[in-house]
Amino acid sequence: MPGVLKGIKYDDPLTRYRGEKVLSIAKRLNREVGSLDLDLAVDIFYSFYLPFPVTVPLNKVPKGKERNYYLVRELLDLQDFHKVKNYTIANTHMSTLISASFLEYVVNELKNEVMQGGKEGEEGSESIDRASISRAVKRAMEKVKEESKTLKNIQKLLSIGNEPGTGSVFDMEESGDEVIRLARNTDIKRLLEVISMVPQITHKVKRRIERSTKGELVGYELGSDLERVVPTELKLPKLYFRIKFVESKLLLYEKVLPKTLGPFYLLIDKSGSMEGEKIMWAKATAIALLMRARKENRDFYLRFFDGLPHPLIKVPRRMKTSDTISLIKYLARVKGGGGTDITRAIVTACDDITSGTIKGRSDVIIITDGEDRISETIVERKLKAANARLISVMILGENRDLRRLSHRYLRVLRLSGEEILKVVEA
Repeated sequence: MPGVLKGIKYDDPLTRYRGEKVLSIAKRLNREVGSLDLDLAVDIFYSFYLPFPVTVPLNKVPKGKERNYYLVRELLDLQDFHKVKNYTIANTHMSTLISASFLEYVVNELKNEVMQGGKEGEEGSESIDRASISRAVKRAMEKVKEESKTLKNIQKLLSIGNEPGTGSVFDMEESGDEVIRLARNTDIKRLLEVISMVPQITHKVKRRIERSTKGELVGYELGSDLERVVPTELKLPKLYFRIKFVESKLLLYEKVLPKTLGPFYLLIDKSGSMEGEKIMWAKATAIALLMRARKENRDFYLRFFDGLPHPLIKVPRRMKTSDTISLIKYLARVKGGGGTDITRAIVTACDDITSGTIKGRSDVIIITDGEDRISETIVERKLKAANARLISVMILGENRDLRRLSHRYLRVLRLSGEEILKVVEA
């Protein structure tokens, strides 16, 4: 047996695949991980994945694998390890990403131990003692613990709309190194902490449906639609059947289809007055609205603006890994600053819709603190031409022009998760 855990079939192709996936992601984070062997990657993965991993006795560890044994043993004994396992038990994606992150940290920490001990080269690295391994594992685990919650939040975000049967093309391991880097980004961590305050989003956002002669069976009803008649009704005497038909009392199948909805078009004010908590709250709301769009199978468009509109970002219904990562990175990079031109932003959104860039009737949602005057006549004409509804979300502010022009006008008085939920439900 090449590894140090009991009950693992190390020669099984699936087992080897899991270890190779962990090593592949870890190497993309740090090339020096290439010095670790595949069996250690397998051991680390199953240490996180299994509810109760157990090591073999030290005297049964294969020759040359003693360092792997000490490393795994130190890991299993850490209190932080058991806290992180709340996210990884029986979760393949999380176990893979956290294992890769842990191995990358361990390599760096072991290297530091070697340098501090005055040892150089591969020979010194191999001769590292258990106390050094213990310190390296403990420090690596502390770092993994910090990013594990963020990784879980990313997984939750990306899983919305990817339920079985939706034809998802998303695989969290496809860009595992990029996902881990996202979790290590301080700005992204803060952003996801805000959105984590709104756990009700996935439960509050319900699937929109419409009645149909075809589709999913949800119950029974009375009527005269012969396409949906329950077969047992056909066994009735002809006269009785005709009477029920005339009186619309035939027993019918009640069927529904998902309702086709237009895209979301989100405008976010990034002017100087929005800097700080306001822009952070607006970004979190953007993610929450994206989650709703994914749940309802709608395209999602986002454009920041200050004195000028910024580039248009599209997240399609069939969201790829790269689309999601690019959007989250983009949100983290945007900072508050500049002037404000709300009229130009809304006109640009309407032009996108009328030009065919945006297909389908769209709800234009603008998030701003309202510090600007609006050219009402121009905006009203553009909204009518685009057949679009304007929904205004005022952050700690008021704008009477927008109030008159908006289909819905929401005022945010506290930058909280509850306020985000109100916007999403609207």
